[in-house]
Amino acid sequence: MQVFKAFMKIVKSNWVGIVLYFGICVLMTVMVASQYGGKESQGKFVSTNTSIIVNDNDNTELSKAVVKYLKSTQKVSVGKYSEDNVKDMIYSGYYTAYIDIPKGFMDKHLSEDALEISTVFDTSQAAGNFVSLQLSSFVDGVLRFENAGFSMDEAIKKTEEAVDTEDFIELEAVKNNNSNTNSKTYSLFLFLPYAIMSIILWCLLPAVLRFNVKDVKDRTDVSPLSSTRKRLSLFGSSAFVSLLVYIGIVIFTGVFLKGDILTEKWNLSILNLLIFTLVTGGMLILITSFPTTGVLKGKDIIVNIVSLGFSFLGGIFVPLEVLGDGVKSVGRFLPTYWYAISLEKIESGVSLNGLLGSFGMEALFGVFCLAAGLAVSRLSVNVKDR
Repeated sequence: MQVFKAFMKIVKSNWVGIVLYFGICVLMTVMVASQYGGKESQGKFVSTNTSIIVNDNDNTELSKAVVKYLKSTQKVSVGKYSEDNVKDMIYSGYYTAYIDIPKGFMDKHLSEDALEISTVFDTSQAAGNFVSLQLSSFVDGVLRFENAGFSMDEAIKKTEEAVDTEDFIELEAVKNNNSNTNSKTYSLFLFLPYAIMSIILWCLLPAVLRFNVKDVKDRTDVSPLSSTRKRLSLFGSSAFVSLLVYIGIVIFTGVFLKGDILTEKWNLSILNLLIFTLVTGGMLILITSFPTTGVLKGKDIIVNIVSLGFSFLGGIFVPLEVLGDGVKSVGRFLPTYWYAISLEKIESGVSLNGLLGSFGMEALFGVFCLAAGLAVSRLSVNVKDR
């Protein structure tokens, strides 16, 4: 009880940092979940469009068809500008191209001295070249159909059909039965282990390390409290604060997901996250069981290695199906891997009985960390006594 009270005093003195880091992690989680969650893709092709200016001096059936086509593919503004103004607008990035259709374009477009449409754009930019190619393909298409014997109206209609990308580009949305990253719940909970590890390790590590400072450690060693009981008390104190962080995260998920809470998927997901939170507490005990000076000097490196390394190797930042066999072989020894496996099973509709195996592997890592931390602490005491 004395260890718990002392631990809570230290944590209370650092509450500003805990709240700040909690807010940062929540914000990062929202950004990631908002980017990857949501509705499933419909597999529709969308052509790239940019802002261009069109000046139609001809105002004929053909020139109007050209303008209509450009409006269907680009963001078109109509207007007439001087050469200097055009160059300023293009090279400053406001517009991609300036297209000037000369007067008499339709009357002469089939003759040997046909008038060319003037297109001004930055040749070093791909977008300008793309607009120029689109315009050329449309005008050349009309000419080919007219030369083949079609009337102007028919040639325009057939060209519009020929250049319509939706008629010849079809994207098939393939659903992955093993993982559905379109679920908002899945996307949110997938990133939360990184937030849990970051908050707990960054904010509780200094508090636990205070008990390894020489003066505090010496006073504790002469008390009737054994090293094992002290470590268990520290684990219980860390677990208590971790549970408070966990409750805050759960409340946050409820606010973010709104109507998707209190479902079987959400209940199993928060249970999965609870196990991982307790595992992180065990990791904290293992890290702080080593000599204080060594941990303090490499505290930042240790936290980054654990939080970032576990997230990359365990399928938090990179989907499991993308990871190579070698990386997966390493990831199987990490709790983040089994957390991600459990989350995928939850997403696919597996019940609690089907999750016991992955939950058990996840919890086993925490038990190992706690046992190893206690063993290292006892070994340090025995070495010191000798």
